[in-house]
Order: sequence, then C-alpha cells, then structure tokens
Amino acid sequence: MSLFTGLSAFPLTPIHNDAVDEPSFVGLIKRLVAAEVDSITVLGSTGSYAYLTVEERARVVRLAVDHAQTVPVFVGVGLCAPLTY
Repeated sequence: MSLFTGLSAFPLTPIHNDAVDEPSFVGLIKRLVAAEVDSITVLGSTGSYAYLTVEERARVVRLAVDHAQTVPVFVGVGLCAPLTY
C-alpha cells in the first residue's frame, strides 16, 4: 500500500493575537482524525507558516503529531525563516 493514497488534509494554522492558537489547532487535528482522513499535512505553502518562527513551526508539528494518533503527519517545507522586507 502506498503512503500517498486516500484523503490528505491540509489544516490551517490558526493565529490569534500574533501567536498560534494552539487549542484551535488541536481541535482541527482532532476533527480530522475523527473524520478518518488518511494523512495530515501541516505548515502547507498557502498559510501563515512563513511568518512563524522556527520554534513556532516546531511547536505546530509537535502538536499535530501528538494529536494525530495513527494518522501520518507530513510537514510542509518552504522558507526557512519568516519573510522580512
């Protein structure tokens, strides 16, 4: 069986007051697990991930892995640091 089959979900990373809204993010992960998705990809290329620090990104990944149970978690790899102009 290929790891890349079925429904893969790409949840948003909720932000509140310029910080990751951890309870909301965990809630999203739990809902995806309950919906029986086949995989979850966090920190995708269309969200606010580019504005998170390395530490915040690591925290998002840890939260996803901790709450995904047996659902595989993929991590988007884009920019290494927040964008600055």
